[in-house]
Amino acid sequence: MMKRIVIAISAVLAMASCSAPVQQAGMTENDAKVKIDSLVGIRLGDLMTQSSEDLDRRISIEVKPKADSIYNAWKQANP
Repeated sequence: MMKRIVIAISAVLAMASCSAPVQQAGMTENDAKVKIDSLVGIRLGDLMTQSSEDLDRRISIEVKPKADSIYNAWKQANP
């Protein structure tokens, strides 16, 4: 029984290794450029959205202290 299983597995492996390789349809250069442009556009849109959200959140936190610091320095320089 064990011999039959070993022979069957060997036969399956031998047949699989002898089969012709399947040709995959490659992308043309134009197709690649279109796909890359699409992916870049999506990623750029995500980055712009994220940066706008970060700016909206951080502007009130960071601008006021900097403006106060500049004003105080100007006030000390010009009594």
